[in-house]
Amino acid sequence: MVTLSPFRRRVTAGGRSVDVELRAGEVRWVGAQAHTGENTGGTPTHSIFVELKEPRPAAASSPDVPLGPSAH
Repeated sequence: MVTLSPFRRRVTAGGRSVDVELRAGEVRWVGAQAHTGENTGGTPTHSIFVELKEPRPAAASSPDVPLGPSAH
């Protein structure tokens, strides 16, 4: 995910929620996940997602995988 504008969002999935705040130009990995997002800031959310067509790594199926964008 590449952020085009700064934003704050709350990402929710599987009974967990995390608040995310990113600056414009940040690049983050977002593992495959079904989630909902709520804009909690005062600006629109603008970002570009690049979807890889490789099989998901075995570690990504673990419940300990971070929810939302990760810096790794």
